[in-house]
Amino acid sequence: MNQKIRNRHKETATTVFSGTIINYPLQIFVIWLLLDLLNVTDAFWLATYSTMIMTVFAYIRVYLVRTYFDKK
Repeated sequence: MNQKIRNRHKETATTVFSGTIINYPLQIFVIWLLLDLLNVTDAFWLATYSTMIMTVFAYIRVYLVRTYFDKK
């Protein structure tokens, strides 16, 4: 396996594992925020708002990981 392929695997693993570490607590917070503070009880809106918030955080996270690996 050459260095380019190893670096791709490292970047992919970093992206996936950072997503797991960040997204689980973030999802708990988002659900708490939407259910308890904002009283969003409709499943459609709960899923829609949650997806929108998670997408913003995912974009930022992947951008930062990609920037880090591009600098290496």
